[in-house]
Amino acid sequence: LSLDEVNEMDANFETMNVMFSSDDNYAQHMGVAIYSLLEHNKDFPHIRIFLIENGIASANREKLEQIVYGFKNTSLHWVSFAEWKNQLKLDLAWPISLSSYARLFVASMVPEDVARILYLDCDMIICDSLQELWNTDLREKTLGAVQDFINDQTKASVGVLPQGKYFNAGMLLIDLEQWRKQGVEQACLKFIAEHGGNVTHHDQGVLNGVLKNDCAILPIRYNLMTIHYIFDRRRLNKYFQDHAAFYTTEEIAEAKNKPAILHFTPSFTSRPWVKDCKHPYRDQYWDVLKKTPWHGAEAERNKAKWYVKLINWRYRNLPY
Repeated sequence: LSLDEVNEMDANFETMNVMFSSDDNYAQHMGVAIYSLLEHNKDFPHIRIFLIENGIASANREKLEQIVYGFKNTSLHWVSFAEWKNQLKLDLAWPISLSSYARLFVASMVPEDVARILYLDCDMIICDSLQELWNTDLREKTLGAVQDFINDQTKASVGVLPQGKYFNAGMLLIDLEQWRKQGVEQACLKFIAEHGGNVTHHDQGVLNGVLKNDCAILPIRYNLMTIHYIFDRRRLNKYFQDHAAFYTTEEIAEAKNKPAILHFTPSFTSRPWVKDCKHPYRDQYWDVLKKTPWHGAEAERNKAKWYVKLINWRYRNLPY
């Protein structure tokens, strides 16, 4: 495809622009997520993938390229996080991977002609076509995301009212024209500075604080988190005591029956690549991995502290 052809397709939403971000530790999991995305979205004329890399080793880069170029309707663009990472003025209690903070700089990392982009976390499996998601009318909102269950204290820490909807940032459908118009990138950096470089839930908290009134809430099947397989809606409400209207029991059940995107968040269990994971869909991760250059990889030992394992077991197994 020529650049003009890609630009024309992008303008008509025929090109799905997708962003992932990872360091070397999560390269394998990102590869699984990418393969699942491409396997279920062969109906798109073109999928343009932007991979934000934060020190990914050359061997893993080659494996990721092997996955992407194994599908005829894809193109791949590497972006180094180094240039933008230095703009982050953080004061964190303990060291973490900063890769997820890359989504704050999304508009600067892609060409100006890219009008819409889908950001996806690496700990996901795509189980269905994303055509309907990609073509969602955001009703002039800067982004679309799935609502998360969260307590009032966490909301308050980023300026969200108890009745306000707090979104999970693992899947973001972003209107980049609105994002640029609203100056979201600079607003995020200002928000971090105003909070002394330490925001609750990191970049997710930053985005909720900046865009709390500028987010279209999307169907839960597009970011179905582990917690919904651990707690039912009643127990979720009792645990978090969230005051915002959440998805109905029927909506959650329908999403669990046919998820579009599984998000393997560590909610009272480990992730699928850890030996004792209790997620009912953990085998999907391994089924996809077998089709990637990482086939043959083995599950990791659970390195969580004993008391974390005990707490997780308690909430999974005892009445609450």
